[in-house]
Amino acid sequence: MINFNELKHLLKSPKRIVITAHSNPDGDAIGSSLALFHYLQKSDHSITMIMPTEIPKSLNWMKNFDKILVFENTKTFSRKIIKEAEMIFSLDYNALSRVEGISSLIKKSNAYKVMIDHHIGPEDFCDAVLSDTSASSTCQLIYEFIEMMGDADSLDKDILNPMYVGILTDTGGFRYATSSKLFRIVANILEKGIDNNMICDLVFNSYTINSFNLLAHCISKRIEIMEDCNTGFIALSQSDHRKFNIKRGDLEGVVNFILKIKKMRCAALITERRDIVKISMRSKGDFSVQEVCGKYFNGGGHKNASGGALKKPYKEVIKLFKDIISNEYKEALTKENTDAL
Repeated sequence: MINFNELKHLLKSPKRIVITAHSNPDGDAIGSSLALFHYLQKSDHSITMIMPTEIPKSLNWMKNFDKILVFENTKTFSRKIIKEAEMIFSLDYNALSRVEGISSLIKKSNAYKVMIDHHIGPEDFCDAVLSDTSASSTCQLIYEFIEMMGDADSLDKDILNPMYVGILTDTGGFRYATSSKLFRIVANILEKGIDNNMICDLVFNSYTINSFNLLAHCISKRIEIMEDCNTGFIALSQSDHRKFNIKRGDLEGVVNFILKIKKMRCAALITERRDIVKISMRSKGDFSVQEVCGKYFNGGGHKNASGGALKKPYKEVIKLFKDIISNEYKEALTKENTDAL
């Protein structure tokens, strides 16, 4: 970790700390924020968690979830807190553009800034950086950070429960981005008494009737399979958003259902918003959706899980996606992987 000793020294005395994570926060963003919050609380720091945009209510069972501020709804108060902060932690994002409305506040702040993240190409805006693209999740890095601090004995359920949520969600239930190192960490977490069955149930079986109906609509009405490219996508228009009153988090995991189809290696969820069209992509094996999103959709992420967005008409983005897959990546998607087993 860059400037670890300096950071460790600063944390020895109570500080006013702000914890931030990326817009449209997922399980890893929320989980890492709460895990770090509970850890730092043990040292009497004054801590505020601020998310740029709405947070998924499906995770509201986690302890102190209700203490997370949403910048969109608390702008005046959140600006004051960020302005007065002595330290700012940037979790699960590598660029200020990923925190939308609070990016300029972080950039202007004189606070000591810390990045803990696992995405490629971290920007140079923090004083201390823990960046590891081989890590499954930012929650894994929070675990490693606490160990580096010499505080492994402080890992209790308040810290480990949200940490486990982030690991579970970012690995898709241990289906990708795993490693022997991760499983050793998970073994240590379980030995601390974490209830795997309960957390898996709360994370993966949290559909409301409306979100379940939305999933059924996606699969029955809005899916298109490009069988000759081993690819499928779901496209949702603004009218779909209005019909199902789609909130942030309602579409979490929907794109993964496409990859349950035999031979599918690439999947996408394309959603029309008021002034932008977003794309979320997933893949199997060595096919990099990170490359696709970075090259064509102003985005990025991980090899098997990435996203992006374009300010273009909805139908034009759908056509662009189909043309890119058919013309640029068909060969890679249909090539037999003889080294898979």
